[in-house]
Amino acid sequence: MVSKRKDGESMNGVTKLSELASCLKQAASTYSQHDYKQLHQELRARYEQQIMEAFMDRHPGWSVVEGNAACMMYLYRNWAFAEKTEENAAQLKALADDLIENYEECGEEFLTAESAAEAMSIADRVYDFSHRVLKNQHLFIFLFQERHKKEDSFCRCMRMADGSVAADIYMLVPHTDHEATPQSMFLHELGHCINIALTGNPEVVPEDFALVTSLIGVNQDDCDVSEFFAHCFAMSLLIEPDLLNSDPFKTVPLNHKQMFRTYFHYKIQNL
Repeated sequence: MVSKRKDGESMNGVTKLSELASCLKQAASTYSQHDYKQLHQELRARYEQQIMEAFMDRHPGWSVVEGNAACMMYLYRNWAFAEKTEENAAQLKALADDLIENYEECGEEFLTAESAAEAMSIADRVYDFSHRVLKNQHLFIFLFQERHKKEDSFCRCMRMADGSVAADIYMLVPHTDHEATPQSMFLHELGHCINIALTGNPEVVPEDFALVTSLIGVNQDDCDVSEFFAHCFAMSLLIEPDLLNSDPFKTVPLNHKQMFRTYFHYKIQNL
């Protein structure tokens, strides 16, 4: 394969997923192994920059990324650099195909970086979230001005090289759920992060969550229990004064939400 990568070429000008898909398609058809290695080094440097910025901003466990930073960190988190050119090309082509097939540009902003940071700060204050849930992992909160064809937003679970489990949150412009507020949807995805930390599987909730559902008269067989688990975590924080206006669960009794707070406080303190 003949390299067509120009010296100093990077992805610094890419701000949209459609642009990223185009770059990945081109790279998959033209890059040499040297080019892939150089690109991965650039992404690694940007990753380390994000980690340092988070540390300097006094939230070392998480970063809110949008625009170019989101595109670069998306690629860094989803591409496992390989020693063979063909493997790297196949991965980048697959990522490009996924972006083209499942995402559509809409140019809207759903959750702002400021709102995401505020919600994370509240989770840290109430639950010591970064220290107890994220531990040594770094959570990326991706803010995309795109819509996914199947998901409103989602939490991506990843098995790391050391065997640990990590997660990233993808906040998108919703296409089905128009009742949720940006903050409530984000807190819901944080609930999936807790589920992953507790069980290692976002689809499997802790066994003792059955006690919570029974106390409020919810039959786990009648609902998507992992989604309900995430809803309950969101509600446990939406009682905070700074988040009351963002609570779409107005009909849920306050004592239920306070019980959710007690349950999650116990589970997180014992992680």
